[in-house]
Amino acid sequence: MTRKLLPLLLVLSAAACTRSGDTTTTPAPAAGPARTYTAEEDRAYCGKLAGLYLRYVGSIGSRVMPNVYITGAINECAQGNYAAGIPVLEKTLRESDFTLPKRS
Repeated sequence: MTRKLLPLLLVLSAAACTRSGDTTTTPAPAAGPARTYTAEEDRAYCGKLAGLYLRYVGSIGSRVMPNVYITGAINECAQGNYAAGIPVLEKTLRESDFTLPKRS
């Protein structure tokens, strides 16, 4: 399994990311129609999220017991199932006090 994920992990770990600090929050924009994203936009966003996690929170195999939710989310993204992978990665990063990257 590691050999299958290695190319994806290398690409994802190269993503430039920042950790949130003491910043003022801006109000959310008014709710409008939900924007739909292309598969390419979802793939890029999922890669940014996975890169953030792998770079700053921890790698998949670094723990005695790896985070199976993150492993599953990254696998879902690798298989093109972004609707299953992105929410898990976003939730985990928010819980670790990260500001999520902008979605194109």
